[in-house]
Amino acid sequence: MNRILLSLSIFAFLLLGFGGTTTEAETKTEVIPQDQVPSLMERAFLRSLGGTILDIMSNHGDNQLFEFERIEKIVSRNVQYDVTLRVIGFEGAHGPPYKLIRMTIRIPGDKSADYSVLSYSRRHISERELEKLIKFAKYD
Repeated sequence: MNRILLSLSIFAFLLLGFGGTTTEAETKTEVIPQDQVPSLMERAFLRSLGGTILDIMSNHGDNQLFEFERIEKIVSRNVQYDVTLRVIGFEGAHGPPYKLIRMTIRIPGDKSADYSVLSYSRRHISERELEKLIKFAKYD
């Protein structure tokens, strides 16, 4: 009987002592409406990401400039943010061929850490598709 109690006591101690606690990460998602002109906050945030966007594009072989950037979605997980955005890449004097470039960037909450690229895709688009995409991306 004592051995059973001793075994149960040791098991309970190990379970409580080393079991640890689990914490679920709080996730919030905000989808940015694409049928409205970008807000001042969205424009300011995108301006701050301009150099980062160019670096990511260059690292993925798109050595060109971009315009008509838009944030599509932001997912917040505790202290980090996954930002999905799109830009229109162009060559020459804002001329074709045009590329729709989408990327998701993880912005960590740790000030010493750098961003990471979670996804990156690109495809050529026609001038007709360009007009649809930039209808609400133009602002003064």
